[in-house]
Amino acid sequence: MSPRRAIALGLLAAVLALAAPGARAQHPSCKRFRDAFAAMPVQMVTLEAGSRKVAMRVRMALTGEHQAAGFQCATKKEIQQHLILFDFGREIRTQFHMQNVPDTLDIAFAKADGRIFAILRMEPSPTALYGPMGDFRYALEARKGFYERQGIKQGEARLLVPSP
Repeated sequence: MSPRRAIALGLLAAVLALAAPGARAQHPSCKRFRDAFAAMPVQMVTLEAGSRKVAMRVRMALTGEHQAAGFQCATKKEIQQHLILFDFGREIRTQFHMQNVPDTLDIAFAKADGRIFAILRMEPSPTALYGPMGDFRYALEARKGFYERQGIKQGEARLLVPSP
């Protein structure tokens, strides 16, 4: 092997080693997920706990494409700044995964009447699945600790979503 070729191969190896930590952001579906996240409409919803009401803006995951995207390939900053409300239109039983999500999330599950019956913590994982024990219509994804800081507890809070 020529010295010139050896140097070129060494440089290539160094570049690939430096690029490896960012490989997660280069997942083949990331462009699709990022586009779907950006296209989610924003709506106001209210969380109600006792006499306390907190109005907030959420991104609405209404379509299958939005729901597939969620926070997939999001940045940690986006997770800190946004909430995503999944509205499945009727009560269903499904699970969520955290394969391409860079940070821990909390997720609240609500019945069709808005009653929040489960709040789970979801850790980034290539294999773990998260879901409540029961059917739900709404799932509200938020940054880790969001519900605790808002005083929202499962069984004691309600999600109020305006009709479309």
